[in-house]
Amino acid sequence: MSKGKLDLLLDSLGIKLVPVHRRRAPAESHARGTMQEIRGRYGDGHLIFVLRCIRQTANNRDELWSDTIGAVSDVLAQRQDWALQRPSDLLGAFDDIALASLRGDAVARRPWPVRATLRTLIYWELERRLDASTRLAV
Repeated sequence: MSKGKLDLLLDSLGIKLVPVHRRRAPAESHARGTMQEIRGRYGDGHLIFVLRCIRQTANNRDELWSDTIGAVSDVLAQRQDWALQRPSDLLGAFDDIALASLRGDAVARRPWPVRATLRTLIYWELERRLDASTRLAV
C-alpha cells in the first residue's frame, strides 16, 4: 500500500502516524484526524509550522497528542502575526514552554474540553513571552 499525502508530508518532519490501538513511541502520533482537519482548514504550510513548533523544540519533541497539535494550530491561526513576523521568537518561546505540563493541567480540568483549555494555557504562555514589551508600554 502506498503512503498518502499526509504520511509523505510527515516523513519530511520525522513523524510517523500509528493506529490508535498501538502505543505511541517517540516521534509517533495517533492524530491523523486532527492533522487532516488542520490541513483542510489552513493548508500544508500551517500544519508544518504547527508541527515544527512542537518537534523542533527541546522539551516538546514528542508531544504529538491530537489535543496539543490542535491547540497549537488554534493559537497560531488566531495570532498569525507571531508566525509571520517573529517565527524564530515563536520557536524560542516554545522551547521555554512545557507542553506536557500544560496538557496535564488541561486534562485535570475535565470535563471541560482539553483542546480548548490547552489552547488558552498555551496562548497565555506565548503572550507572556512574545507580547510582554507591548503590555509594558500600555
